[in-house]
Amino acid sequence: MAISEPEPLTAAHDVSGFSCGKPSLDRWLKTRALSNQEKGFTAVMVVHQANRVLGYYGLAPTVVLPGTRPRSIRTGQPPNPVPCLLLGQLAADQNYGGKGIGTGLLKHALQRCVTAASLIGGRALIANAVDVKAANFWTRRGFIPSKDDPLILLRSLADIAASITSASGSSSRGPS
Repeated sequence: MAISEPEPLTAAHDVSGFSCGKPSLDRWLKTRALSNQEKGFTAVMVVHQANRVLGYYGLAPTVVLPGTRPRSIRTGQPPNPVPCLLLGQLAADQNYGGKGIGTGLLKHALQRCVTAASLIGGRALIANAVDVKAANFWTRRGFIPSKDDPLILLRSLADIAASITSASGSSSRGPS
């Protein structure tokens, strides 16, 4: 059976068996995600197989105070606080490793953030890493730790947009 495209979380999705190996991410999906989405706090996107959730991410608007921003986010004369987007959660079920679920969700989230920023503004994407291993994951993807907390990482939306444009340009050229 095929894995779905990313879609908004609904009550019809089965989250009960989800396990990514990080208890806090599992717990958030099972106990808070749907409520947060229904109340407008977080947009939760899932991929599933026959309604069994295999991966998810959560996006929300947020702001960053001036003293916590890395130099790449401080440039120019942004408002205080600086409008940003938050990728608070990203997880894939560990029983489905190697199927590209996490990578696909991350790509989808980044594209949505760039689109949202083009419509409403926003300077950076903030990722909340659940632990040091997760922080290293974000660092390898161009995110910079905040000054106050190494588990909160930022990347400018302009940089993300440029990397998406670059990746789509190189993939559309085909073999030479």
